[in-house]
Amino acid sequence: MKTKRLILIASIMIMLTAWIVITVGQKATVSSNLYLYILAFVVLLGIVLLANVNKKNKELKEGQPAEDELSTLIKYKAGYLAYMYSSYMWLFIFIFKDKFPTIESIIGGGILCSALIFTITKYRVKRTMNAK
Repeated sequence: MKTKRLILIASIMIMLTAWIVITVGQKATVSSNLYLYILAFVVLLGIVLLANVNKKNKELKEGQPAEDELSTLIKYKAGYLAYMYSSYMWLFIFIFKDKFPTIESIIGGGILCSALIFTITKYRVKRTMNAK
């Protein structure tokens, strides 16, 4: 399990470093505030993923199963809802595509928003499933 955690941390750091090198190397056509927000989102996502890996490792050490019926149901329901919400998000992105400076920002923003939508949806579904 320690090897998986190290691989995860290393891959996050490599992706973050590559992203910083690429964005700093480019001539900024978009305000640098947008890059800071994206960087903050990527770092926050990495921290959340690392916390989830630590939680899973702790649960596995306690003898809990890795997957059960409820967690599978939560994952499928959250995926379905995230797909539906992301479809609407992409519709609005394409309607307001003239507000974005480049195609790369459209695609990158859409992917980041889709990940954020899935994270929020999974959190909400998990809360409602556990409340029953």
